[in-house]
Parts: sequence; structure tokens; C-alpha cells
Amino acid sequence: MTNVKKIYIILLAAVLFINGCDSKKFEQSEDGYKYMFVNKTDGAKPTDGSVAIYNLEYRTENDSLIFDSNKVGEPIAIPCTMEQWNKMGPLYKALLTAGEGDSIILKIPTKTLFKESFGMEAPPELQSSEEITLYIGVVDVTTQSEFEQIQIKKAEGQVEKDVEIIEKYLEDNGIKAQATVSGLRYLVVKEGTGKQAKAGDKVSVHYTGTLLDGTKFDSSLDRGEPFKFDLGRGMVIPGWDEGIALLKEGGKADLYIPSSLAYGNRGAGAAIKPNSILKFEVELIEIE
Repeated sequence: MTNVKKIYIILLAAVLFINGCDSKKFEQSEDGYKYMFVNKTDGAKPTDGSVAIYNLEYRTENDSLIFDSNKVGEPIAIPCTMEQWNKMGPLYKALLTAGEGDSIILKIPTKTLFKESFGMEAPPELQSSEEITLYIGVVDVTTQSEFEQIQIKKAEGQVEKDVEIIEKYLEDNGIKAQATVSGLRYLVVKEGTGKQAKAGDKVSVHYTGTLLDGTKFDSSLDRGEPFKFDLGRGMVIPGWDEGIALLKEGGKADLYIPSSLAYGNRGAGAAIKPNSILKFEVELIEIE
């Protein structure tokens, strides 16, 4: 059994345990939050410049689920900057006390949690809940460079999977698209006759974005106005920066974008799950 699974099982047991747990089991911190270690080890704690990786679950005092990292698909990685963490309220101060392999339960007043740790007001649907219960399992504490190497290896493996899926989709639908080194596949639907797009240009683009199964998640056409951005400046997903640069003014193309060139393992909203391959029908309207 992997460490990730072990820590998730510990957290799951904690969720079941806490429902019948007397509040006296919790200790009170100087910062006003209640805490209880479910599992305590001598594992490495977050330090300045490290990256800590957590299984996280948040629930209201009525046990309604707010967030579960297991449903996202993988643990949450949080870079540690000690100066910043010490200013970000009780949640981050509590995280500094938990080391690799530890599981801890926190009870933090709702308004305090959102204002001091998240920098925002509590959402209206949570304002009636006096406190939030957080179940936290520390999966790993690593250096920034090690974390980046792990992410690179994951991304490389994911690109191979995504390209295989895209190629099968194209073959099944009789689409003869062109390929780039990054894994992007594109089909020029209409050749443009204007200027060639290049990095630094302010471009105006109409688009419709769908998943490979045809589910539409966004369209500038529905809003009745094109989307404008500076090309090649990281203002959009990498697949767009690369794909739009292949067009001239007036050109249209279908872009088939691997998840690593889109929203990766983060996903985006309810429609775009982690590691989603995206298809965009794009038209380069104008280069300003």
C-alpha cells in the first residue's frame, strides 16, 4: 500500500471517528483553533522553500463536504514560504506543525479561516456554519527542485497518453491533422490572408472550446465578442500560445490540445476535469 493510500485511509477513519468524538479530545492553540493529531510521526516538517503535499478534506459543522482532494484526483501541493505562511492565519500555522506521515484534524472558525488563511469572505452558503473541520494528511515534504522534476516526469508520461488518445480520435473521425513537437495537433480549416501572428502581438480571437466528447465549456461566440490577449506572454494556456501563432489574420483552425498544454492535473471548473484533453475551434480575427 502506498503512503498516499495509507494517509487517505487514516483520514477516512478520522472522518468516521470525529462524528462521535467529544470536543474535549481537541487541544486549543494560541491562535484560536482546535486541533487533534490522529497520527503523529517524526517526519520532516515544511521548511522555507520546501513543497508540502497534502490530502485535504473540509467539512461544515453539519458534516457537509466542502472539498476533498481525493475527488480532484491527487493530493494538493503547496509551496512553503515561511514568512508568508506565518502571516496567513491558523490553517498555515497548523500546517507547520505537521510533518510527513502525520494526520491532523483542525476546527477553525469559518470567518477566521476564509479571511485570514484564504484572504476572502466566507461564501454565503457557508456563513451559517460557525466552524469548519479540516482533515489533513501530510503525504510528502520535498524540495522545490525535486518537486519540479517529479512534475516534469508526470507531464511527459501524460503527454504520451494524451497524444495516443488524440491520434485515435483523429483516426476514428477521419481527420488528418498536423502535429507539433509539443504534442499539439491542429487542422487548418481556412487559410488566413493577413499578417502572421507572432509572440508579442495583441490578437483578437473567436473560439469555441469543447472536450473530445463534444461537451462545450466555453465560447466567445455565445458572448458575441472576440477574446483579446497578448500572444506568447503566458496569458492563456500554452496550447493557445502555440496554436494561434500558427495562423494568419482571417485563419481558422481546430486545435487538439493535450492536458499538459491546457490545465494539466489542476483542471478548470466543473467541466474540465484534471488531465482533460481540449478541442478548440479558433478564428484569428485581427492582429492589432
